[in-house]
Amino acid sequence: MVATTIVFFPAAPFFLFMHGKDISIPKGTEITAYVNGDMKLDIAKFQPAAPANTPALKSAAASNASENVSFLSAKLHLESDPSGADIEVDGSFVGNTPSDVQVTEGEHTVSVKKTGFKDWERKLKISGGSSVHLNAELEKVANQ
Repeated sequence: MVATTIVFFPAAPFFLFMHGKDISIPKGTEITAYVNGDMKLDIAKFQPAAPANTPALKSAAASNASENVSFLSAKLHLESDPSGADIEVDGSFVGNTPSDVQVTEGEHTVSVKKTGFKDWERKLKISGGSSVHLNAELEKVANQ
């Protein structure tokens, strides 16, 4: 162990000068990221851009984008008894209960599922800018 220290220690400072390489990630690549803590995201950046033909319309659309998002989407607050159930909106997993979920205006199917319990499902017609509170009372599956 002492011999290894004597051989490699003189070269150790040179590792501090090594750098990584720049890479390009292709558009559309799905990346999983983990964040330590709450992170506020601007929902306007996740909405498809509306076509605008003139520069005046483009600047007006950009300045009103955050205002229009509240009318294009709604907030669903979902809870369940017992908590920790999976939430699906239109067949896609979006989180676990309790949770707040942003959805677009229109018709949606909300499902709450937990192992050992019957699936809970509701069809909703959501208005933009609204806030909906749902509480799913899950029933235990009878043992067979």
